[in-house]
Amino acid sequence: MMNSYFFNPEKIDTSDNLILMPYCPDRRYLKKIEERAGQSRQVLGSVLYRFSAYDVLYGFLGYPNLLTVLEFISNIRDKTVFFLGTAGSLNPDLNSPEVLNVKRIYPGSVFKYFSDEPYFTLNCPGVGGFKSSDGISVDLIQREDKQWLETVSDGNLDFVEMELFPLYWFLEKSITAFVVLSDRVTESGIKQFDRKKTAEVFISGFEAVDRMIK
Repeated sequence: MMNSYFFNPEKIDTSDNLILMPYCPDRRYLKKIEERAGQSRQVLGSVLYRFSAYDVLYGFLGYPNLLTVLEFISNIRDKTVFFLGTAGSLNPDLNSPEVLNVKRIYPGSVFKYFSDEPYFTLNCPGVGGFKSSDGISVDLIQREDKQWLETVSDGNLDFVEMELFPLYWFLEKSITAFVVLSDRVTESGIKQFDRKKTAEVFISGFEAVDRMIK
């Protein structure tokens, strides 16, 4: 974790409810979020959108970017944190865009050195009829080759993504997280799902989080 002696940025006050959203696959819907927001401000390349019931931190890639930006949020560990991102399917039965409610997140690659815990358990409220799923976090340099896929397939994992395990480690508490499957990870490479359908499913995920908070 970052030592405040070396890194002590000016803190930003936010709502008690904070939605973390690395990416939105529908630019028109993102525009609606921007228009609905009462205020917005830039934070190291990310954007903080302010609403009456929650704030949305949008636009980051990977855990170094995300955790650095979160150091700017006042009392971040006291917030109720929600996460909505995209992920790659590891389950042959999950071959189309779908919202998954994350139940357990396992460490892959460098994240195995972050904690002695074999996995972290997240809040899983069971809203929206979304499938409760386990996944694995990897860093940006992970290569999903045949050997790696064979290893993770033994754990009955549904998806792979890049932020959730280090995010839990950083916050030192559980969060509520949803991921939208945008592709399928196979030995021959990544197979993208239909982009229009992915965008539609992503919107349903965001609206489910909105209803949970309100």
